[in-house]
Amino acid sequence: MSVLIELVGAIALLLWGLRMVRTGMMRAYGSHLKRLARQNEGRLIPMLGSGFLFAILIQSSTATAIIVASFAGQNILSISSALVVILGADVGTAVAVILATQKITVLSPILLAIGIFGFLSIEKNRLRNLFRAITGLGLILLALSMVNYIGTGLTNLQQFNTVMQVFISQPFLMLLFGVILTYLAHSSLAIVLLVVGFVQSGVLLTDAGLFLVLGANVGSGLLPVIANWKAKRNAKIPVKANFLIRVLGVAAVFPFIVPSLAVLSDSLPAYSTPAFFHLFLNIGVAIIGLVLLPLIIKLVTNLETADSESAQAIEPKHLDETAFSSPSKALACAKREALNMADIAQIMLRNTLPVLKDGNDELRQEIVMMDDDLDRLFNAIKIYIAKIMREELTEDEAQRAMDLLSFTANMEHMGDIIEGNLMELAVKKVNLGAQFSKQGLSEITDLHEAVSTTFELAINTFISEDGDLARMLFDATASIRELESKSVITHLERIGTGISESIETSSLHLDIIRDLKRINSHLTSIAYPVLKASGKVPKTKWKKPKPQSD
Repeated sequence: MSVLIELVGAIALLLWGLRMVRTGMMRAYGSHLKRLARQNEGRLIPMLGSGFLFAILIQSSTATAIIVASFAGQNILSISSALVVILGADVGTAVAVILATQKITVLSPILLAIGIFGFLSIEKNRLRNLFRAITGLGLILLALSMVNYIGTGLTNLQQFNTVMQVFISQPFLMLLFGVILTYLAHSSLAIVLLVVGFVQSGVLLTDAGLFLVLGANVGSGLLPVIANWKAKRNAKIPVKANFLIRVLGVAAVFPFIVPSLAVLSDSLPAYSTPAFFHLFLNIGVAIIGLVLLPLIIKLVTNLETADSESAQAIEPKHLDETAFSSPSKALACAKREALNMADIAQIMLRNTLPVLKDGNDELRQEIVMMDDDLDRLFNAIKIYIAKIMREELTEDEAQRAMDLLSFTANMEHMGDIIEGNLMELAVKKVNLGAQFSKQGLSEITDLHEAVSTTFELAINTFISEDGDLARMLFDATASIRELESKSVITHLERIGTGISESIETSSLHLDIIRDLKRINSHLTSIAYPVLKASGKVPKTKWKKPKPQSD
């Protein structure tokens, strides 16, 4: 019994290590990875490389697929580009398995020491998160060594061997078991690593391990489908297409496990066979997916129903009129609706760039309609908060009500800037028939990406009310100002050198840069109530007025 408890602990440690790597890398470099995927839109090899790199760094093809699917749902990436990134991520995860299964367990204490002491001694957020990821890698290697050690004890348990014999004699049952384990662990990488550990310690025969690997591959395709079950149509299509490709690949390989084992065992040690089989399988699936990409996307698109609520006006749905007797409950309802506003404003901002670049009039009209939704929600929340403030509130509740009103006002103002300014500039650009210079468009894109990243941080700050996140949000203003100043200077330099595109779009370029900076100012202001509550209000550079002499 103690051996099984130790095994559960080792598995838990492995999952936690994977989570630490994922969260550390996403917090340190998540915005850069997302920007990489967006900038490589439409280019096959770079898109595959983006998914490959993304999965290796965050140790999860599932997380990559979910993030990329959300981009497709917001029209940031095309459906085909999103699927290519996901296929690249599947191969990246397989490479991450091989790297983690090499016999370098001596690195575990070294990585743990570097990660933990670095995390405790560094104050800078990005470096702290990098050390968090290093600690996670150390935990992964430590967990694998524990699995190998514990596995030798499991082979001596008669009851365990009896149960395993039932599974081993039924290949399809082993595959299904792999799917279930992957769903429970929410990580195919963790399951393949466990299989490697079990094969190395003798708990599993190699062929049984390969059937588990097949199940893990099916499970890794199923997880994003479940996560996006209620998402927009464009978000569901790439993950369902990936799942279909994965099922086809596994079905094609299933009858040939024994011949595959004979080939692999001649050139690889038994313990690493599952890892390399996993890699070859994912490379094969990626090739099949790329070859059949248009056909599979067309098939899934035809089967997927259109979004039912896309043309419907959004109405408040969380403002419970019966909650006023409990101000805390009523404020929670208002906060939920405020987050609904934030989601709309964030989509408006993200869709702004393709409208400015390509003059997509259909998307521009959607943004205009979304601003109407934003105004409708703001008015409803404003009236709801006014009713809450009629009640007898504590000082903390009154402050929360004012902070909510401030947050929703910022969302509404940003919507007005996007709809009333940026969309008008997009129409003006189309009417003039003008095009931004290559460098000018790159500068606008970089600033837009930076503001979009700040938006995500602002929402997280509002939800968590965390002082450290609020400080990060406040500090992000400096980089936005630097981008804005640099863009203005280089734009004027281009005008001075006589670049015709820059001359034609001069007023458009400067106005867009100004409006993006204004949006960022509204986002930054969300940090102040949290900083004030946590006692971390930053010192401003404003000069105090000199006292007047008598």
